[in-house]
Amino acid sequence: MKITAVEAFPAPLPLRKPFAIALGTMTHSPNVIVRIATDAGITGYGEAATWHVVYGYDQQSLVHAIETYLGPAVIGMDPFDIEAILSRMDTVLAKNRMAKAGVETACQDLRGKALGVPLSRLLGGTGAGAVEVLAAIDIMSPDEAIAMANLLVEKGFRCIKIKVGLDAAQDIERVRAIRETVGPAIRLRVDGNQGYDRASAMKACRAFEAFDLQWIEQPLPEWDMDGLAALARTFSTPIAVDESISGIHDVYRVASIGAADVINIKIAKCGGITNSLKIAHAAAAMGLPCFLGGCIETGVGTAAALHFGACCPNLVPAIEMPGSDVFTEDIIVGHFAPDRGMIPLPFGPGIGVQVREDMLEEYRMRSLKPIGRSVHGKEKQPVHRRAS
Repeated sequence: MKITAVEAFPAPLPLRKPFAIALGTMTHSPNVIVRIATDAGITGYGEAATWHVVYGYDQQSLVHAIETYLGPAVIGMDPFDIEAILSRMDTVLAKNRMAKAGVETACQDLRGKALGVPLSRLLGGTGAGAVEVLAAIDIMSPDEAIAMANLLVEKGFRCIKIKVGLDAAQDIERVRAIRETVGPAIRLRVDGNQGYDRASAMKACRAFEAFDLQWIEQPLPEWDMDGLAALARTFSTPIAVDESISGIHDVYRVASIGAADVINIKIAKCGGITNSLKIAHAAAAMGLPCFLGGCIETGVGTAAALHFGACCPNLVPAIEMPGSDVFTEDIIVGHFAPDRGMIPLPFGPGIGVQVREDMLEEYRMRSLKPIGRSVHGKEKQPVHRRAS
């Protein structure tokens, strides 16, 4: 089986509600769907997920990287030859892991479809069962956060992630309110998305100690490893890193200076499933547990992440994949919806989802524009016409 065509489709799916973090607010999915055709008549799909205010890539740059460099580089290659494909992509284009993740995941989908088995079987799992997922509370007022926390617990979620990082004092009060609302049985995590400086991080982390958190994620900029190490030495609540980790070399650096106690693996950020497994294994060798994060993926990226999450042995539950309900309409037929905090694995071959080709073509016909600029809680919202 040989790759004959690689295409990239922007997928600016509108969110049901804006999602605010320390670096900005998302109103639409800024991700890209990758479609790979083969001479065997099998088509594979992957997702290149991003958010330019965090990772530096927008839809335009991802589409350009895939269609100009990565796609042409892998034409004629066997999608089963994953390592060679990764090496070829690294040769023609440095970095750009998110674009490469879309291509690599589509190849993984092709492998499963060619063999007629779910991707999780190829990754060493059983291909059956369900995966625990968490729910997220983005930056909002304490009263709004309390109402959302109550709703999430009623829906059966047992783990909640709280976005922080804009204002330490307000963050402390919001986390306090949520902990008092949900009680001690619900697991809580906070994520600063690099929003604090060292002084505000110290203030916030000191107060967070009282709230029995699973961990405090990326309170400082990704480059401030020394600052993260100081927090890890000072506080008993574990420090997690996300943006500071994108490859196996980052794992060794984090471990060597004690900059974190746990690592966030995101398939898109790490360059695909193969590289994510390498990071997980490196972390295990260094005694660091991992958890699976997300970039608000559509059903394509969610499916791939669910397969990975079901098979990676050193992941701490729950995974951070919100499912299709965050969108007004997903790119796949059907949708992923958490039920009492669990999402079942797709059971079809490959990643196990059917992509809506009509939506792909609809988005192809639109002029591709950036999803807006981050202005601390505001982004310009593009005009959107629902796909028929």
